[in-house]
Amino acid sequence: MALFLLPPPESRVPVPDESISVQILDMAPLGLDAVKQPTPGLRDAAPIVATGPQKAPPEQAVATTALPDEQPTIEAKQFFSAEILANPRSRQAREGLSQLAPDERIVQLCNLEAMEQVHRWSPGFAPDFLVAYAMADTKLAGRKLRADGGAFRSNGHWYVIKYTCEVAPDVGSVVGFEFRAGDEIPESEWSKHFLSVGAGASH
Repeated sequence: MALFLLPPPESRVPVPDESISVQILDMAPLGLDAVKQPTPGLRDAAPIVATGPQKAPPEQAVATTALPDEQPTIEAKQFFSAEILANPRSRQAREGLSQLAPDERIVQLCNLEAMEQVHRWSPGFAPDFLVAYAMADTKLAGRKLRADGGAFRSNGHWYVIKYTCEVAPDVGSVVGFEFRAGDEIPESEWSKHFLSVGAGASH
């Protein structure tokens, strides 16, 4: 699967107005096919990578990236992945997703939604990589994906995320999403969970 680049933040449609831009990466060049796989049926789903969030409005710039030990489950009231992909300049990404099997498309769409929801929840976070199955297998039932052991990278650090995501029948948009973002994952555990992929993280 080729590398797909969504439009830079400056060229995004007004809503959402502070969203991340993403890339979808083929797993094979990263060496993940041989070492880490999600649950059966999702084994070819690639990690999704963000190329950077749009600058947060001034009133949101003070948001912190610190996460307490426990976070309540946050139920999303608004969904963003379809709007991100609907931009005319996102044609390559849309075409790439359309070539994936439905199960794989669900993973990609939900990962995109997860990163955008985290950024909207706390704009100090700038997720640029997310692995839904980093610490536990994902579970797919119909059009609902449950990721109990996901991890996202922000500013060179990895954090735990758990989410439940439901997509529309056409697998073109998210219709339900809730998540919990947990503690930072110590760097000493990155290799254990294959989180050292995606060169470019800063420390």
